Amino acid sequence: MCEPTTLLLVGTAVSTLGAGYTALQQNAASRYEAKVADQNAKLSAESARQEADNTRDAALQHYRKVSQLKGEQAAAMAAAGLDVNFGNAADLTADTDMMAREDAGRIYRQGAENIRTYDIEGANYRSKAAASRQAATGALISGAFNMGSTALSGATQYAKMQGRLGNSSAKGFG
Repeated sequence: MCEPTTLLLVGTAVSTLGAGYTALQQNAASRYEAKVADQNAKLSAESARQEADNTRDAALQHYRKVSQLKGEQAAAMAAAGLDVNFGNAADLTADTDMMAREDAGRIYRQGAENIRTYDIEGANYRSKAAASRQAATGALISGAFNMGSTALSGATQYAKMQGRLGNSSAKGFG
């Protein structure tokens, strides 16, 4: 069987290495979280760009439908012998334009709200990535302190044990 001081030194070394390994694992996990958050932020930005494109396309499609409707209204009124620039026919055209503007406004507002949601989501992911990078650094610093503390604690225990055993070689630790 090993003598107690050898066991103490080996135990201290293993504990110190374990603290270092734990720090490295925490650092790697935090760096991975940061990479995932960075990727999610990029995806949110892409979603915002796609939403802007979709909003423009929806508005363009809306304007095309309105133009088609106005053309059909003008053709029907002209076929009925009505002047499209006067009276009820002009009112119908004005109402169609007003409703088209309101609908287009709703399309753009909804698109802007969706884009804003993606922008906020992206900002949150960027913040999470920054926090994860800080946690990675903190894990290394904490691990270094834990390793130092474990080593010092082991050295203190070793010195006390040597003092109890009457070993004069440990007097520098006391």
